[in-house]
Amino acid sequence: MVLCRLAAFLLGGTILLSFASSWAVNAQEDSSSSSSVFSSDSSSSSSSSNNDILGLDGSGTTNPSKCFWHIMAKLSEQIKLPTRFTYRAVGSGTGIAEFLGKEVMDANGTEVTTYEAYNDFGAGDIPIESADRSEWITRGIEFVQLPFVLSAVSFFHNLPGVPASGSQGLNMTACLLSQIFQATITTWDHPDILAINPSLSVSADYPIYVGHRVKGSSSTDAITHYLYAQCPQTSEQPEGWPAELVGSAIEWHESTNECDGSDLMAECIQSNEGSIGYMDAKHGYEALLTEIRVENGNGNFLTSVDAGVDGVRAAVDVDLVPLAADEDFSAMEFYNMPGEDTWPISLVSYIYIRKDLSFIQNPARRTLLKAFATSLFDPDYIDLCDRYGLIPVTSELRDLSLAGLDMLKLDASESDMWVFEKDTLPGLGQGDRVISTRRQSFALYEADHIADEVDPMIEDIRMLKLELASLKAQGMQASNGCIVAKDMALAVGALAGAFLLSFN
Repeated sequence: MVLCRLAAFLLGGTILLSFASSWAVNAQEDSSSSSSVFSSDSSSSSSSSNNDILGLDGSGTTNPSKCFWHIMAKLSEQIKLPTRFTYRAVGSGTGIAEFLGKEVMDANGTEVTTYEAYNDFGAGDIPIESADRSEWITRGIEFVQLPFVLSAVSFFHNLPGVPASGSQGLNMTACLLSQIFQATITTWDHPDILAINPSLSVSADYPIYVGHRVKGSSSTDAITHYLYAQCPQTSEQPEGWPAELVGSAIEWHESTNECDGSDLMAECIQSNEGSIGYMDAKHGYEALLTEIRVENGNGNFLTSVDAGVDGVRAAVDVDLVPLAADEDFSAMEFYNMPGEDTWPISLVSYIYIRKDLSFIQNPARRTLLKAFATSLFDPDYIDLCDRYGLIPVTSELRDLSLAGLDMLKLDASESDMWVFEKDTLPGLGQGDRVISTRRQSFALYEADHIADEVDPMIEDIRMLKLELASLKAQGMQASNGCIVAKDMALAVGALAGAFLLSFN
C-alpha cells in the first residue's frame, strides 16, 4: 500500500470530519436563530407582554464563545416565549471595554470613556484591572466578576516526525521558550533544545518560525505570566522573561510573526514547518496540531492531555481567591502552581455583570440575565461545554459566583422571575417564565448527536496523520512514493467508511 493512497484516505477523512463539524455548528446556530429572528436592546419597554421579544447581548473572550453559543441555543429552545441571545467573540479586552464603557469608539471614530454599559454582560479570561475597578466604584458603578470555567493554554509546534505524546514528544522549559519567543534561540538544533530532546533529529540550522497574537489576547497574557513565573529575567538569569513583557498585548521581537486570533494562529503553525505558537489547548487539538510537553511547577514535562481535567483544576489555590464576587480579582492567577500533574498555564474565564441592572429597562430581561448566568453553574448546561475543552470551576469558585448573583439588584416583580423545570411541573411548566428541560429542538438534538460521534474520529485522524508524518521523517520511503504499513491504510479507510455509515 503506497503512501499516496494513505494520504488520500487521510484527506478524505479530514474533509468528511470538517463537513460534519461545520454541519453540527451550523445546526446549533440555526436552532438558536430559529427561536427568534429579532433582537431586543436595553431601551425596550419596562413592561413585557407575551409577544415581547426577550434577549440578552454579551461580548468578550473567544475562548468560551462556543460554550456561550451552545448554552444560549439550549435556553432558546427551552423557553416558550420568543427569545434571542447573542454573544460577540471579540476578545477579553474589547469585552471588558464594552462592559465598563472604557475607551470605546463613538460615531465619529473617536475613542471615548462613557462609563456606560455597551453589553448586558461582558466576559474575559482575565480579571478587571484593580485601577479600573477602583475608578468605577468611585463613580458608583459596582459589579461582580464570576469565574465559571477553567481551561488550558498551551504551546504547539510543526516539527514533522516528532511524536504527539509520550516521552519522545518535544520537551520545552520556560527558559527555552523565553529565548525562542525573544528570538535569542532561532534554530531547532540549538544545543540547549537538543540537551532535553536527545531523540530530536533536525537538519543543521533548521529555523524556528515563531507565531504570536497581535491584539490584546488572554492567551498572550497567560503564556507570558507562565514564562515570567517559571523563568523570570534577573541578573543571574538574563535569558529569562522580562517583567515588562507580561500582559495581554506586548512588544514582540521584529523577527517573529503576527498570527492574530486562534484560527490564524493555527493556520500559521499548520502552514509553516518548524513553527511554534500558542493558543487554548482545545483549539489546537481541533486544528490537529501537535502539543509541546512543557515543564510544570514540579519540573515535570507534560501536555495538557497528560494533565487532564484534574491537572487543570489542581492549579486552583483557594488562598488566592477573593472572599466575595464584588472584590478585586486582579491578583488571582494560577500559573506554574505545584503538583506532579498540575497544568502550569490554567486559565480562568469570567462573566462580568453590573450590580445595578437598571440600565436594562425591561425587568424580564434583568431576571433573564440572572437565569442565564445561573445556568453557567448548572451541570445540565455547563457540562455541554466539555467538548470545547472547558472545565467547570471548583466548588469554592462556584459557591463564590452563585453568591455573587444574589448581589444583583433586579428590581423585578415575582411574575418576572424565571423558573427552571427539571422535573415535570404539570401546568406550571407551560408558564411564560419557565425554562423547561422538557423542550428541545430537533436541529440541536441532531447536532449534539453528530458531534458526539465526530469528536473521537477527529482525534483518530489526528493521531494517524502524526504517525504518517513520523514515518515520512524516518525515511520509510520507496522509490515510487513511500511504503507504509497496510493496517494503517485499512484503519483510515475503515474510519472514513464508518463515518459515512453514521449518516444513514
